[in-house]
Amino acid sequence: MQARISILAGVLVVCALAPSTLLAQTAEDALRFTERAPATGPRMMGMAGVGIAGIGDYGALYANPAGLGFVRSSVAAGSLKMLSAVDETRYQTTGRTSPIGEGDIRATRLGNLAYLHKVPTARGSLVVGGAFNQITTFDRSLMYAGPNSGSSISDSFLPYSGEFEVVEDDDGNFSPRFFHVIPELAYNAGAIEFLSENVGTGGPLFYQAVVPGTTIDQTGEVLEDGRMNELNFGGAWEAAEDVMVGLSANFAFGTYRFNSFFAEDDTNNENLPEDYIVILPDRELLGFDYLEYEQGFESDLTGFNLRGGVAGEMVNGLRLGLVVETPTFYQIREDYFRDLVTGFDDVIGTNQNRVMSAGEEGEYEYRLRTPWRLGGGVAYDMGNLFVGVDAEYVDWSQMEFDADDDSFDATNRSIRENLEPVWNTRLGAEYRLGNIALRGGLAFQPDPRSTGIESGGETTDRGKTFLSAGVGFHFAEQFAVDIGWMQERFDDQFVPYVDVDDPPFVEEEVVRNRFAVGFRVNF
Repeated sequence: MQARISILAGVLVVCALAPSTLLAQTAEDALRFTERAPATGPRMMGMAGVGIAGIGDYGALYANPAGLGFVRSSVAAGSLKMLSAVDETRYQTTGRTSPIGEGDIRATRLGNLAYLHKVPTARGSLVVGGAFNQITTFDRSLMYAGPNSGSSISDSFLPYSGEFEVVEDDDGNFSPRFFHVIPELAYNAGAIEFLSENVGTGGPLFYQAVVPGTTIDQTGEVLEDGRMNELNFGGAWEAAEDVMVGLSANFAFGTYRFNSFFAEDDTNNENLPEDYIVILPDRELLGFDYLEYEQGFESDLTGFNLRGGVAGEMVNGLRLGLVVETPTFYQIREDYFRDLVTGFDDVIGTNQNRVMSAGEEGEYEYRLRTPWRLGGGVAYDMGNLFVGVDAEYVDWSQMEFDADDDSFDATNRSIRENLEPVWNTRLGAEYRLGNIALRGGLAFQPDPRSTGIESGGETTDRGKTFLSAGVGFHFAEQFAVDIGWMQERFDDQFVPYVDVDDPPFVEEEVVRNRFAVGFRVNF
């Protein structure tokens, strides 16, 4: 026994490292929940969301409520939205780059419903109304695969020194007691093991199921879906000649779902008895065969904010606009799960293969406050041509989590230190030619991370670029059909596990195409 333990101690490098928890309570998740598309509705989508300077469309409830004052008649409208998201990936492991993989996902959902009422007035303009608007879609899927000899996810399960203690029973046997869910889960599933023989010797107390240096095949798949919506109720009035003031109350709600499946397989059978063995609690001698780790969560979000603005015509055809949006105060309820399975095969001829598993699930509630948003815009609207430019200021370092305890102190400090203000910009135009309107636009949302993402010596800027186009058909004075398209492009990275030297990562190139088909009835 002592000789066997000496062999193990000589080949293992025990790292006191542990991965972060699964719950969506990080700065990255806060950004994911609160970043949103530049436009809603097929008409404004075709112009990349331009509208702060005032545009007579129900999308003004989303861009600047003052624009409702330019609506010429009462209107009922609606649309369907279609999404196609493609995620091209390259899996980077120690010294290797795997071939390009691709994840593709599609979805069709209700995009908008709106009703605006132009109140009869003796002079000026007064418009009130409400709308349902889809403001964000989370759908995307990525897949990756490749060999890895530099690390295993079981390395990341090893506990820090402060995450466990050694306890002794009445018979003098030693066992670990964990204070962190990840190493406890891995221990119960056989992905890490406790070396009771080394208690008091100064040797390593834990080792992982996969021997360091073993080449294993790793595969993974990540699926995200869900959307965020707003219910908007607001109005605008003409406070002075050609100067509109608007206000809307906005109720945000939606669901975000995340599911990740990760597997490791010793297809080359490198875990030979003379190199490495796993000593299970009942002392069977088995070698690592495979590991499967699945985790996921579902977040239900509800929130509220106010949006107010002013838009007016300064000179003939030239409009200026300003808009202010209060922080959105979200209440978030989260259900989560983790399942870990480790398989071992026979290495001493006993034909006693073994599978160990463990899992957990739970729920958590917390709150999130988003930053203020300040925007300004200028537009030229004369005859058959509309051209607009918008700029929106968002200081992401002001975002903050909150709960009934102090569990978010470190997260909020990280947000303040690592996120920074950005200027989101939009440019759009519409040209009306008889009963046809042609539209186009461009938008950019810079990456608010002050340092970007760095893995393997490479830094990824996750700024998002949007290109849009659209067309509108007026079949009669009262009826119109609008078609809008917006393409979103950005780079990303996904790290399957952390807290190891030179962790693997997935380089991503994400392209989302959104299509909207809608109608407008004026009366």
